Amino acid sequence: MRTKMTLGMLVIVGMLAGVGIAVGQGRNRGQGPAAPAPGTAQLTAVETENILHMREEEKLARDVYLTLAEMWNCPVFTNIAASEQRHMAAVGLLVTKYGLTDPVTDDTVGVFSEPEFTALYASLTESGAASLLDALKVGVQIEELDITDLDKALSETDKSDIQWVFGNLRRGSSNHLRAFTRNIENDGTGCLLQGASGDGRRGLQGANNAAGQGRGRGGRGNGNGNGGRFGNGRGRGNGNQNGICPQSQQQKRDGTCVTGGPSTPAQP
Repeated sequence: MRTKMTLGMLVIVGMLAGVGIAVGQGRNRGQGPAAPAPGTAQLTAVETENILHMREEEKLARDVYLTLAEMWNCPVFTNIAASEQRHMAAVGLLVTKYGLTDPVTDDTVGVFSEPEFTALYASLTESGAASLLDALKVGVQIEELDITDLDKALSETDKSDIQWVFGNLRRGSSNHLRAFTRNIENDGTGCLLQGASGDGRRGLQGANNAAGQGRGRGGRGNGNGNGGRFGNGRGRGNGNQNGICPQSQQQKRDGTCVTGGPSTPAQP
């Protein structure tokens, strides 16, 4: 995964800095975004605002998904959070290229320069704490917000490098939106493992059946250490032997079953 991320960043750097690279974006067909000569790059006020806004909006998505991944045993949050990290980095390259002041001065989860993002983070994570289904709906809300803002930003620039970065971010958000929607259609009972490309790979029951695992691969199991996807060893925690919670209970990230928690709301 680390190698893939590194290669991905090298590709983005090359696209932003290269001259005449064929990506077919913008008005210069078959040409990638050319790096302007020092001191000649000029952004409009709107372009500057959009780049800085998207830098923090991608951080918002990453931070919310990381937080929800700690609450709920559903790998879609962890995998899409990794994608949002790459989105953050891509916008960060635009910030650097154009000599802008990076609004992300503290990479701590939940910390933002703009108060609107601080408030959004608090509101979205609170909503996502109610149930797994509510958490998945938060994912839909975030991706729809991203798509709306990216469409607006794309309509307000004629610079091929900005178009290239924002266009890729929009395609990623569309993939994420489909993944969250598929999970909601399953009522949150079977998470889809989300690949780096945004494609659903296979169904999971209880997110790899983390309960019932020992100290080896995966999560924590019960005292008997039996059941679950990988099986054996001296388990810890209060998961059941099969690694699957009753339908009336939610399963948390550590594989335990929630008792006395909020019930899963009916699908709208």
